[in-house]
Amino acid sequence: MSSQITLPIAPSVPEIAQDDAEVMAGARTDPTRFAEIYERYFRRIYLYCYRHVSNAEEAEDLASLVFVQAFRSIALYRGGSVSAWLFRIAYGTVANYYRSARAEVSIDAKERDMAADLPEPLERIMQAETHHALRALVDALPKEDRDLLLFKIDGGLSSQEIGELLGKSAGAVRIQLHRIIKQLRLRYQQLDERR
Repeated sequence: MSSQITLPIAPSVPEIAQDDAEVMAGARTDPTRFAEIYERYFRRIYLYCYRHVSNAEEAEDLASLVFVQAFRSIALYRGGSVSAWLFRIAYGTVANYYRSARAEVSIDAKERDMAADLPEPLERIMQAETHHALRALVDALPKEDRDLLLFKIDGGLSSQEIGELLGKSAGAVRIQLHRIIKQLRLRYQQLDERR
């Protein structure tokens, strides 16, 4: 007598997109259904906002604002990728934040605020230097390249979803991402050789 164990199969991207579209359609008549979209995407939207503002409270406020705007705009959703639609709203929300607030906090200022009396192991300092160098390299990218990279890394969007968001083909997005990463790797190696 053999016992067979069946494992649940993770839904594919088209199945998730179909489910998202069904939830959005249902949310038009039953607003409580929008909570499912919020639960699925809040973390990704929050991480995207956090990467731009580097402040947890502001990022949470911006991410909440994205979902408020999305909820108010359910009638404007015309199908397609829900995550791309949400990230389009997030992109505009972050842009508006910078237009109105012009609040930037430097990484150096944050480092000064850290407790100076706590000893840090050499490994932690080296990781912080590496993170700082990589952050500076990403920040030095042209805005379009930086946004594309953040949509992929922080947003977890597929090349297809990024393409929908930016009006490009998925293939063009993959090529551009490959070039950006190659460029970052080369610049980091050059920086490392100078040290």
